[in-house]
Amino acid sequence: MRQDSPDSRPERYRALASAENYNSKITPPSVVRRFSHWLEARAVERALGDVKGDSVLDCPCGTGRLDGQLRARFNTVVGLDSSEAMLAVYRQGHPERIGQQGDAFALPFADGQFEWVVCHRLLHHFQLDDDRVRLLKSLARVARMGLVVYAWLDTPLNRRRHSRRQTLAPDHLPSLLAAAGVTLEKVHYAAWPFQPKAELLCRKI
Repeated sequence: MRQDSPDSRPERYRALASAENYNSKITPPSVVRRFSHWLEARAVERALGDVKGDSVLDCPCGTGRLDGQLRARFNTVVGLDSSEAMLAVYRQGHPERIGQQGDAFALPFADGQFEWVVCHRLLHHFQLDDDRVRLLKSLARVARMGLVVYAWLDTPLNRRRHSRRQTLAPDHLPSLLAAAGVTLEKVHYAAWPFQPKAELLCRKI
């Protein structure tokens, strides 16, 4: 299905069973998939290397994939997700987790409420620049220092323009980020040049 508009995108994980199934995939039985997830987590770790601080918004937080990495660097971690089912799994057995339901395009927080905002596994779902910029602007509004954003970028071996999850040309990034009020500082690929997965470290302008 095309995802031209975030407003028309169906909630994939509305049911608790779907959210629990998603959570089980974070530690998959397949050795290949575990290795892929490890590469992704390592890229996140590198991107977070320079962003310690007091507070961070994890949006969307899902079931808490990044929670441990974020708590190692921030005193306050707030998770936001559009799905109550995902948030229910996010909170299970973790009374310290602050989970709030909300829309990433209309965040229920004050300007600059968090030092950093982390956005994992969302941007690559959108095919239109207008939606990408609208998302980045929303995230940047509540961040004082900057953003860490997961994206899919072109590599010499991986370029996607006609799939549900699309890659972006690296030279197209600056204009998108500038429109949102941030600038790109570093790109950390999970497995260059084989995978398009990348973590973007962006500073507020």
